[in-house]
Amino acid sequence: MPGKPFDEGDAAIEEAHGLLRSWTQGLFRFDEHVHSLKYVIAPDGQLVAPVMVAALQTPDTALYIPDDEAPVLELLLSLEAFEERGEAAVLADRWRIHHGTEEDLNWALMNIDMVRISGLVIDGDAIVRFNPFADVEADLCRTINNLGEDTLQRICKGQLDVDVEHPCAVAIDPLGLDIRARFDVLRLPFGTTLESPDRVLAVVKSWASAEN
Repeated sequence: MPGKPFDEGDAAIEEAHGLLRSWTQGLFRFDEHVHSLKYVIAPDGQLVAPVMVAALQTPDTALYIPDDEAPVLELLLSLEAFEERGEAAVLADRWRIHHGTEEDLNWALMNIDMVRISGLVIDGDAIVRFNPFADVEADLCRTINNLGEDTLQRICKGQLDVDVEHPCAVAIDPLGLDIRARFDVLRLPFGTTLESPDRVLAVVKSWASAEN
């Protein structure tokens, strides 16, 4: 993957991390095969997705976000299969909460080896980050969903100008909130990095108040 020498500049790293968090799908390539792939980000920052068994048998894998026609972010990946049992079952459940029923039955952790953004190449470890809200994420989503469907609909309309039939908060990190819609997952960015769950709730409630 040609590009400029490794660049560990804070701006490029933060941009790449923010873009990765902003999407839950991209175009996945392994060998000569290319297809759309829906993924989620695990609490430790790794990507999780169901894949074809052939994808687990090759070292040549990449993910283009949002796609290969205009990739803002290009990730070189190493895939590690896992079985849906024990603690690992939570990862599969996380994917289903976002996307529904999987088509492929082979679960994979996707380690990000290298990242390309705007012609710069950076180490994948720089954008793989633990979510500091992981322990309270479910409670935060529950509190936000308890605001009611009508409120979440107004928030989506006000923040994204999108009409959502049955919005549901499914994930939260310091940069934004993921809302599951009927056919997609929408990202509501906070516009800054939030440092506490209380700030998350304050921002979401301010959105709700603004749309009343």
